[in-house]
Amino acid sequence: MSSRLPAGLLTLLAALSSQWAAAEHGKLETVLVTATREARQLQDVAASVGVLGQDELEAVNPGHSAELLNLIPGVNIVQLGSSGEGAAAAIRQPVSYGPVYLYLENGVPTRSAGFFNHNALYEVNTALGNGVEVIKGPGSALYGSDAIGAVINSLVGQLPSQDRASVSVEAGEHDWLRAQLRTASVGEDNSYTLSASLSHNGGWRDNTDSERQELVASWYRQLSERWTVNTVASGSVINMATGGSGLRYDDFRNDPQQAGNTIGFRDVKAFRLSSAFEKTTQKGLLSLTPYLRSNQLEYIATWTLNTGRVQPPPPWCPSCPAALDSQDAHINQSGHDSLGLLAKFRRDFAESSFYIAGVDIDVSRGDTRQDYIERSDNDPGNYWQSYRRAGRLYDFTVDFTSVSPYVHIEHQLSSRLRATAGLRYDAIRYDYRDHLSGPDTPLHLRPRDQAIDFEHLSPKLGLIYDINERLNAYLAYRHAFRIPSAGQLFRSGSTQDSSALEPVKADSIEVGLRGEWGHRGSFEISLYDMRKEDDILSIRDTGTGARRNTNAGETRHRGIELGVAQRLGSSLDVSVAYSRNQHEYRDWVDRSGDFSGNDMPDAPRSFANIRLNYHPLALKGGYLEVEWSHQGPHWLDEANGGDGNASDRDRYKGHALLNLRAEYPLSDTLSVYGRVLNVDDRRYAETTSKWGPSYTPGRPRTAILGVKVDW
Repeated sequence: MSSRLPAGLLTLLAALSSQWAAAEHGKLETVLVTATREARQLQDVAASVGVLGQDELEAVNPGHSAELLNLIPGVNIVQLGSSGEGAAAAIRQPVSYGPVYLYLENGVPTRSAGFFNHNALYEVNTALGNGVEVIKGPGSALYGSDAIGAVINSLVGQLPSQDRASVSVEAGEHDWLRAQLRTASVGEDNSYTLSASLSHNGGWRDNTDSERQELVASWYRQLSERWTVNTVASGSVINMATGGSGLRYDDFRNDPQQAGNTIGFRDVKAFRLSSAFEKTTQKGLLSLTPYLRSNQLEYIATWTLNTGRVQPPPPWCPSCPAALDSQDAHINQSGHDSLGLLAKFRRDFAESSFYIAGVDIDVSRGDTRQDYIERSDNDPGNYWQSYRRAGRLYDFTVDFTSVSPYVHIEHQLSSRLRATAGLRYDAIRYDYRDHLSGPDTPLHLRPRDQAIDFEHLSPKLGLIYDINERLNAYLAYRHAFRIPSAGQLFRSGSTQDSSALEPVKADSIEVGLRGEWGHRGSFEISLYDMRKEDDILSIRDTGTGARRNTNAGETRHRGIELGVAQRLGSSLDVSVAYSRNQHEYRDWVDRSGDFSGNDMPDAPRSFANIRLNYHPLALKGGYLEVEWSHQGPHWLDEANGGDGNASDRDRYKGHALLNLRAEYPLSDTLSVYGRVLNVDDRRYAETTSKWGPSYTPGRPRTAILGVKVDW
């Protein structure tokens, strides 16, 4: 892949850079906390970081995290379930359902590293937050396992700056209803916040309705002259029907509103409680954050259902016996409860230089139960209408413990050059116990009771150079890893030796440039090249013919990301987020074939988001906004069409969507707002799958209108 920008973007960048001038405040002075676990300016960070503050969050008021996070260059969050609550990310990775992203709330992981779920974003109260920060690329030196593609930190329950209360109610097509409450009270020694949201989505497809309840409460206390504590409690309860599964191609094109497998459901409960104690010293800061966490999940694994019928032998194996194509169909019940501590100390040792030393401790107990299900309806179609339970497949408990010390150092080498370095050591242990009696089956093997230990070192290095007051460049090397999850280790299906896996490793090189011109505009551009090794493959043993998991895959991920924000006069702003990526197999031979050199499936080549915001004086503080969002093409399978005669069923062409947002104040305290998503009613696929193949259709044109009272 070429790493050069398209000619038009180079021309734009050159034209804007000629307007360089001093500014009172700009992008480089943006304050963020995720990069070093405490407040730092963007100009001091050797990484590409996207930051969205509370004002932008409330203006977008997202019904799903994708509506907010996709404004950041290089970030693409996919809304799953035909505009349902589910989420998967594509940040310097293909659209991924594996453990390559780390989700935080106020710096605390929302899930233990041993129990990753790609839907973890639906457990976070994005719309009720104070902002969100995304570190693109590896973050393991500070945060540990899973931080390969990105670290996404949602800020909630932060110290308020003023008393405030607001209530909003909105309604829209497809029985969309939502009520939100935000309050804040500021005192001399005590400050409080309370936010809540109740929403109902009737779903535009059959059997895709959902209910969601969210709550965030915080108490900030000035304990003494040097000690403060901020306690935050948050929780989400979600109940949704997941009949919005993928459709066969003809159904997707001709009748996308029909339900897929109507039996699908997903019930989620997630609760977190943390208290951040901080003590300022003469030359540093001590921080202690104990936390409690509970996650519970029950769902039907709709991706395992297939047709639920006995299928004839495939054309390439006429001698094979006819077989049921849903022998892994199941209901999953899982969860984990955690007790943890984040402890760190910062020490200033020279002018503009410091080190941070800390340790993260996580003790979690997880449990998993899976029940096999069989199709019980008489419908002749491909989609399940009813089912019956037919026996337990798995029932086990896993105790997970991790102790992870780390150090981060920043040193000002000269007036313009700054160096950063970090190192983390992770010691991790799984203790697995099986609760089923009797032998396992060939399709659902159960490991023996055992303990598994992992150790890993994660380094990072960076240089930051201030070209002038408004232009800043950086170069960074970062290493990342992810341990095999409890599901990969102990819920192996028909694979052998699933517990004999090693961590997946990734090494990333990144260079970036960011700057401002006057008080009217800013830009950021980054190029990255990341290689993953020891990825987990399912291969077929040549001696026994049995399937087993092994660390053997190597992939390469590289791309360019661009963000531009410009004020065009006094009442019109434009912002551009663009990325072009290539994700390819470097060495990939699994049980299906040799795909080395091919593009990875579900890996769109490009993402773009352009917004025009019009806010004339006539709207009295209101605005009109037009948003154009684009996703590029991608392959559906590893073979990239295989025979060279690729069709629409092998390669998804991508799509472009148009959205509108508006707000108008009727008085100082009352305003009305609205948004129209997919204005021109485009037919598009949220996700695709090689199995079928299938396409999950995205929502049609949808209008929502709301009213907000603020006092």
